[in-house]
Amino acid sequence: MATRPFDGGLFDYGAQFFTVRSEKFASLQRAWEAKGLVKVWCRGFNDAQDGHPRYVATSGMNSIAAHLTRGISVRNGVKVSRIFLSGNQWTLETDFDEIVTADALIVTTPVPQTLSLIDYPLAEPDRETLSRIEYERCLALMAVLEQPADLPAPGALQNTAGEPISWIADNHRKGISQAPNTLTNHAGPRFSLEHWETPAELVAEKLLAGRQAISWKLHRWKYAKPTVLHPNRCYSLATPIPLILAGDAFGEPRIEGAALSGLAAAEQLRALLSLP
Repeated sequence: MATRPFDGGLFDYGAQFFTVRSEKFASLQRAWEAKGLVKVWCRGFNDAQDGHPRYVATSGMNSIAAHLTRGISVRNGVKVSRIFLSGNQWTLETDFDEIVTADALIVTTPVPQTLSLIDYPLAEPDRETLSRIEYERCLALMAVLEQPADLPAPGALQNTAGEPISWIADNHRKGISQAPNTLTNHAGPRFSLEHWETPAELVAEKLLAGRQAISWKLHRWKYAKPTVLHPNRCYSLATPIPLILAGDAFGEPRIEGAALSGLAAAEQLRALLSLP
């Protein structure tokens, strides 16, 4: 859920919308919609209306995350470099040589990143299980165009074949960007893997597909979409004090899967800590 402003436009360049399939997640969606935080964008793409609502955040997808952080302490721009056990607490080292300690952890970064951070001898079944989780990559191009893009209603095109471009959306027609002609292009997984090291200028040229851009930015999502998931909604490691992994690679993908995974991790942590 990533949103970025530049050159007067506002771009969703990660998840483009979310759907609702469970009552637990629907209760969150209804509360967000009542606050004006989210709205229904459409009920299908490519002139195929399946009746299933696609919701978007009215101020960009990351505004949902910002809303959820109200009233709690959140620190951005701090990179954790190592997680290790010290006594009866987890210790986190940051790139600023800062030490943070915790009685328990819930970690939601992509699983390969999480495993690289944990400086603790994990049980072999844990490591084998988690190493099976896999992700696709995605090259995401944000561009301000000289002319409007010829996209069907509601301002997006979803390529079911997925290559070389899987998704194109106009953020202005989507309703989050006041500036017109603000396009997000997502490359397909094969194109993204093949061109992962390709210079940004060449990637942009290919993804613009003949459209003329006033300005653009490229983002490389290394862990864009889980393709091999763990069946449970969260995973508790066999460690002396609680360390629970969660995210969209546990149970089911997409925003709803990530939300349900987080709720499951919270419930499991409360049980492990014997909280009411």
